Amino acid sequence: MTILGHDVVGEGPERIILLHDWISDTTSWDMCRPLLDGERFSWAFVDLRGYGRSRTILGEHNLAEAAADVLNVANALGWANFAVVGHSMSSLIALHLGQTCPERVKRIVVVTPAPPAGLGADEPTLDYLRSIALGDRAQRMAGFEVMWGDRLSPRWQIFKETNWRETADPQAAASFVDMFARQGMSDRERSVGVPVLALTGARDAEIMQAPAVHATLSPLCPDLLVRQIAEAGHYPMQEAPPLTYTIIERFLAAA
Repeated sequence: MTILGHDVVGEGPERIILLHDWISDTTSWDMCRPLLDGERFSWAFVDLRGYGRSRTILGEHNLAEAAADVLNVANALGWANFAVVGHSMSSLIALHLGQTCPERVKRIVVVTPAPPAGLGADEPTLDYLRSIALGDRAQRMAGFEVMWGDRLSPRWQIFKETNWRETADPQAAASFVDMFARQGMSDRERSVGVPVLALTGARDAEIMQAPAVHATLSPLCPDLLVRQIAEAGHYPMQEAPPLTYTIIERFLAAA
C-alpha cells in the first residue's frame, strides 16, 4: 500500500487533511502554519504523487488514484473521520471523497476550486499547459504572465517558479494537467453528501470567482457556502493568510 509523504501538526480531536495545487506541494500552506490551532485540530499536510515528500512516488496522476492515496494516509494515521481541504486541482479530489466516502469525510473546504467538469481545455491548451510544466524557468515565467498578468510583483512569480521547480517532478505536473483541465470529476451527478465551503479570490480567473463557483458547485453540493476574499487571486493562503485560515477554521469548527 502506497502512503504519500505527509506530516501532522497538532493533536486535536478534529482531524483535517490538507492538499495542494498544481504548482506547489503543501509548502504553499506554510504562511498559515503559525496560525494553526493544534489543540482543537490535527492537520495532516499531504503531498500528492510527484510532489514534495512524495516526489519519487510514481503514479497515473488521476482522480481515483489520488483519492485512494488520501484514504491510505487517513488509514495509516488511524483517522476514521476527517475533513479535507483541497486547493485548485486538489479540490476535485476533496469533492470526489465527499461523494464516495460521506461516512468518513465530515466537511470539505475547496479553495479556488477547479470546475467539476474541468477547465474544458482544448488540445492546444492542454499541450500548452504541459509545456509549462515541462519547461525551463523562462517558459514557466511566461506562462505565469499569461495566467496571472502583472497584478502581483515580479518577485512573486520568481518565488512561485522556484518553489514549483524545487517541489514538483515536471513529468508528474504535466501528467496532472488532464485531471483538472480536461477530465474533471468522473461523476458529476452524484451529490457531495457533506457540508462544503468554497473559498474564492475576487482577483482570480473569472471561472474560479464566486459567481462561477456557486453556479458550478451548487448542483453538486446541496450544503454549500461560498466565501470570497476581495483582494486575493488564486492563492489566498499566501496572499491573505490570516483571513484565509480564519475562514477555514471557523467553518471546520462548526462541525
